[in-house]
Amino acid sequence: MIKHILDTTEKIIDGSLPYQQFSKDLKQDNSYSQSEKHQFRTLVNALLNRYFRYLYSLTEGEETTLTQFEVLALSLFSFNREKKVVPLSYEEFLAALPTDIQVKFEQEYPDESFPIRIPKHFHSENPALSLAARFSVPLALTEQLIADIGRKNLLKFLTNRYRETYGLINQNVISDEDFFANMPLFIRGLKPGEYEYKGKEYIKKTPAYNNNEIVIASQTLLDVVDIIESKKPKNLLFVQHEDTSLMLVLALKYPEIQIHFYKDDNRSKYIVRHLVRKFSLENVTYVDKITQTYDFVLTTLQSSNINGDIRHRDFYFRLPDNLQFFAAKGREELEELKDYVNEDGHLMFITTTVLRFETHLQAVGFLRDYPEFELILEKQHFHFTPNNETLYYALLKKGAHVEEA
Repeated sequence: MIKHILDTTEKIIDGSLPYQQFSKDLKQDNSYSQSEKHQFRTLVNALLNRYFRYLYSLTEGEETTLTQFEVLALSLFSFNREKKVVPLSYEEFLAALPTDIQVKFEQEYPDESFPIRIPKHFHSENPALSLAARFSVPLALTEQLIADIGRKNLLKFLTNRYRETYGLINQNVISDEDFFANMPLFIRGLKPGEYEYKGKEYIKKTPAYNNNEIVIASQTLLDVVDIIESKKPKNLLFVQHEDTSLMLVLALKYPEIQIHFYKDDNRSKYIVRHLVRKFSLENVTYVDKITQTYDFVLTTLQSSNINGDIRHRDFYFRLPDNLQFFAAKGREELEELKDYVNEDGHLMFITTTVLRFETHLQAVGFLRDYPEFELILEKQHFHFTPNNETLYYALLKKGAHVEEA
């Protein structure tokens, strides 16, 4: 089983085996008992979650002769030595490996080398390497994040996780008074029609969610829709490149805003039509093609999703070597929309990341090349602020005075 675990994890890391497919295959694998499947999954997850921790602890961030397979093997034995997931002696561990690796490990990593610890001098000598090892994050990304949001914010960023605890009451289904009278685990939010959830159970398992009485939305999203409403657009184009609940929140809270929703794929068309029926949204129309200009153009750009909400265990391995790839994609998406903004209209872009070349620097670069727009407002939100999520928005206005040469 040890060799199978290592081979499987390596395939997930190199992208030849999607994690979801691994999980599905394991469920259907009859060669393992249920307890063995649990052990298998636990060890694969541990290797994915802690790969960079063990890599940097072994190599101290320097060039190494260790192969990826060897790092995974050492990581597996170290983790199992600590957690005792399966009975596994040092001799049994070596026996599961190719002969050349056995010889190498016997010489360089004897039994007393385990478990592998993060070197203490990291913390005083190299803060980036210390954080990368502690939270098992790629070192280059850690260094970029320290430059972009600072070490103190990064520590909070990596320590905390976004929790779905805030949102809107669906007043098409229930009034505020009836909702709070019937739902003692929910308290009133900052504004009418908003709630904060105080229960311990996952919010999507509550009767309020299952009965369609609430819509989950962070205070961040609600602040964004309030800003949009303050501009009093008669019509609005929403172009979605990154999935969010923003369209639903905007449509429910401000039914007077007519929304044209566009995303160039059939799946989104069906999802939007489902939401329109489910929530009786009379102000949302799906458009197959953009054929007019609008008072307000809103878009969620593709992003690296460096936002503290890691939903997939192989997330860091799927990131491109050059993270500015996403900034370039976002720039293309913005440029495609600029001509659909009415004179004196607004363009807002949203991205769910903290990397500055996708956020502030994206806005600065766009304004430099298209001086007919001006920056009205921008803000970076963080998920470590209660009831918020990590999200950046920039609000631009078209019609800025441009001096002729």
